[in-house]
Amino acid sequence: MINLDAYPSRSDPSRAKCYLIGSMQTTIVFVNYSQNIYSHSILKRTSLNSNHIFLDSKFWFNVGLKQLEKIVNVAKNNDDNSYKKKAKNIIIFVGDGMGVTTITAGRIYKGQYLKHGPGEEERLSFDEFPYTALVKTYNVDKQVPDSAGTATAMFCGSKAHYGAIGMDSTRSPNNSTQGRLTSIMDWAQKENKRTGIVTTTRITHATPAATYARIYHRDWECDSKVPEQSKDHYIDIARQLVETSPGNKFNVVLGGGLQPLGATNPRETRTTLWEGGTEKVCSRNDSLNLPEMWLKMGKEINDERAFVSTQKELKQLDLKKINSLMGLFRNNHMTYAIAKEEGEPSLKEMTEAAIDVLERGNKSKGYVLLVEGGRIDQGHHQNYARAALHEVYEFDMAIQAALERTNKNETLILVTADHSHAVTLNGYPARGNDILGFANKPGQDPIYETLTYANGPGFKDHLNLNATTENIWITNFTDKQRQSSTYRHLATLPLPDETHGGEDVALFAHGPGSSLVRGVFEQNYIAFVMSYAGCMGPAKDFDNSCQHRSSAESLSMSLLLFAAISFVPYIHIFDN
Repeated sequence: MINLDAYPSRSDPSRAKCYLIGSMQTTIVFVNYSQNIYSHSILKRTSLNSNHIFLDSKFWFNVGLKQLEKIVNVAKNNDDNSYKKKAKNIIIFVGDGMGVTTITAGRIYKGQYLKHGPGEEERLSFDEFPYTALVKTYNVDKQVPDSAGTATAMFCGSKAHYGAIGMDSTRSPNNSTQGRLTSIMDWAQKENKRTGIVTTTRITHATPAATYARIYHRDWECDSKVPEQSKDHYIDIARQLVETSPGNKFNVVLGGGLQPLGATNPRETRTTLWEGGTEKVCSRNDSLNLPEMWLKMGKEINDERAFVSTQKELKQLDLKKINSLMGLFRNNHMTYAIAKEEGEPSLKEMTEAAIDVLERGNKSKGYVLLVEGGRIDQGHHQNYARAALHEVYEFDMAIQAALERTNKNETLILVTADHSHAVTLNGYPARGNDILGFANKPGQDPIYETLTYANGPGFKDHLNLNATTENIWITNFTDKQRQSSTYRHLATLPLPDETHGGEDVALFAHGPGSSLVRGVFEQNYIAFVMSYAGCMGPAKDFDNSCQHRSSAESLSMSLLLFAAISFVPYIHIFDN
């Protein structure tokens, strides 16, 4: 009999336990995630030292610029001038946790469950993008990263510690200015571009937060989560969104997370019971209602702002009259798309609304937009394979909507993941086999699923407590159980939340500047692609291509002005 009365948490000390499963003894080793993996003995054994590992933003900016130089030189040597094309608008889509396995499985899921075909031949919208690359995702202190450090790399141009947002490796819990970075949104606003974020997670969650926050640890979403010793140095992520630049200048903020902003909806209900650490959300102790503050601040600066909290309110808005839009649709994360709650807009609908608002003002300068499919990651963490793959489909729909709604000659669209997950697509299933089904023939032992996790809560769901060496796993789930959005796929090691994967992720690019995406490179280079293509930030002056663009724009505006002035007399004639 196995005893699984308690799972290990990430903060538990290292320990090993022996369990008796029938006549078989199994040793399960639990790893201490909080221990310092860079102890002296490990550094000595690997011939590394802290100076080689904890490198600051100066180092990573140099890495990014060197990679840009390398790709530009290759293009020049091949007489390829496509790298010079500049993007007025930039949209970066981040499928949180959408590793290559998830892309493949998501493609098959789309073909099988939504197109009713074999699945393998199906195409996702970004499969058609002309340029692709592989991206190295590690944090400065972790071989397998988290979303905070990876988002900081993508949006700020510097790799960072696990848990750090908008700060490089020199960060301090007692000094908010040390290690501070600027993001693509700062760079865009400096060039008078409009900016926005869309996510299916809380807007204070790690990935969207990295576009506007500078904070020592990602968990500090509410004032109640900031440690006492750091409160004199940092304000929480939610307040940074509303009170400090660049967040307080965003034209679009759409997603979940009413509660961290002090605007909890007391009538909110959930029809599906989702589990896992990600379902916990902090509350404010300071009684601030940040959406109300945001609206009040808009009035003070004559900014036409609107706040919505339901799909109906979003649809009823005349977006042509709105300069800035905030929409928060759940107290915590938005619901998984496969079990969408009434009143919540889809990621596609939020993306369309964001583009409409961003394209309203200052059209000559353009905009920068982040769209995150954040629940892909959270589905995987709970081994909810069906829910995770349906999130990929919803993410794909949002990308397709953006392609249809934007000018392909003006808009650079990037699609990537921040990291992967510990999920495999395995076995030798037949062509057209159910991607959520078994990898081998029914009745053939041992039965195992095509999508299997290395670890996670699915271990406990599938373990036969009266197991023998020939009968370890429970396989007799009913079709109704397996079709549930909360059905967990098999995991081979028990953890309360499944872990990330450390392999490279894919990057897909479409539009002006997309030819800068090729090869294999560090994740922070993505920020330099946007910087160079968008003529903003650290790579703006990499060469004189942005100066040429400015001259061309000035000439174009002069010609338009001349034409308008020349046409004035004819207008008067017709008026008479």
